[in-house]
Amino acid sequence: MSSPLDSKILPGRLRAIAIVLFAVISGCLWIGFSVDTYFGSDGSFYFAIILDNGNFTHIAPSRAHAEFLTQWPLVLGVRSGITDLTVLENLFGLGIWFPWLLAFVISLYATRGRPELIFLFLISLVSLNLAGWNLLYGEHMVLLSLVWPIFYFGILRRPLNLLEQVLTALLLIAHLKLYESTVATGAIFTVLFGFRTWLARRPRERWGSVALASLAFASVAIALAWILFPRDADNRSSFLGSIIASLGHPYPWLGVSFVVLNIWGVVTSSRKLLMLAWATPLVIGVISLFSPGIWGGVAFSTRTLTLTALPLLMLATMIISLSEFEMTRYWLLSVSVLIVAVSLLHVRHLQSWWEFRRDFKVILQEEKGFVNPADHGDIEHWGWTNPLLSYVWSEGEVEAVILNRNFKDGYEPFDPFTEMVMEKYLTKKPDFLEKSAKE
Repeated sequence: MSSPLDSKILPGRLRAIAIVLFAVISGCLWIGFSVDTYFGSDGSFYFAIILDNGNFTHIAPSRAHAEFLTQWPLVLGVRSGITDLTVLENLFGLGIWFPWLLAFVISLYATRGRPELIFLFLISLVSLNLAGWNLLYGEHMVLLSLVWPIFYFGILRRPLNLLEQVLTALLLIAHLKLYESTVATGAIFTVLFGFRTWLARRPRERWGSVALASLAFASVAIALAWILFPRDADNRSSFLGSIIASLGHPYPWLGVSFVVLNIWGVVTSSRKLLMLAWATPLVIGVISLFSPGIWGGVAFSTRTLTLTALPLLMLATMIISLSEFEMTRYWLLSVSVLIVAVSLLHVRHLQSWWEFRRDFKVILQEEKGFVNPADHGDIEHWGWTNPLLSYVWSEGEVEAVILNRNFKDGYEPFDPFTEMVMEKYLTKKPDFLEKSAKE
């Protein structure tokens, strides 16, 4: 006698549930935005650059397209004359969320024939994207999102129609300059579309696949050039070190262990593996639940997941695509619980950031002039962003600037004693700067 959980679900309902789950993920992301998670690590620096220059940050040529896709709302807002900092912050958040939304909408279209595949993208969002809570503005986040619709089009078991070819080409053009780890995803796409070229029977499909494979290969060449001749050699060495640091983050383990162990269990018909697929994420989730937050350095290291966890999830998706797997109520319930649980865990882990933000703002309200962080328990989130946060969290009225812990010897993006940022958006400027400069 079959269980109700074994019954299959209509494709339309699967797609509707996927939309609901994406809304849950997005809601939890915007809860973080309500406490300014986009100002974590270098985020406040990006925000200040755009406000001061009215242009994209232009941090690295190899990541230019990621900057365009995430920063256009804020750049447009600045250029249109908006001066309300709250509105500008919301535009900053909108830009960060935009590639997630774009990738989801196109992926929903690409998987309309196999709607169960869209849930792998949602698992990737919660376990890889949300893992970088203080690096949400990062260019690698765009890569983590946009590779999925490209991949879905690449693994379709039929010829692409003209619209699908155009969408894939546009996505691959964006993929050319997202992040250096496109060397891996670009290689995967080169193989996929090269294989589609070999299988193609009609000229449009064949030459279309040749063009798509060429774009994918070009992304490999561009990424490889910037890896061999980096903008900053220290970034390359720190990236390699971050691969090990990222192992300490619970979210990737939650998503990858669930997917890999479940697929392994189904393939081998092992009930032990299927039980382990539930037990492993449950244990990791419960243990991490007691932590008030994810350390900023560990979250920052998740940029390396584009080379480690992401290919694993893509491989798992390929296996499911080649199989006759169909989403039952049991699997839908399992996946939905995982996605909602990790999304809520993300909100739980914002406690440390919320407390830091609250304490930082209290100091700005109570102090005047330059503030030594040593007088307030060495308050710090990132090594060099205290002065920047002093400006973005002063709501336009700067009466105090909290210095960095190593302000005498450490890196400073600007001289807090003689310079100011976001000057056009301040209703009360720090008049103590000129006094300090004269002294």
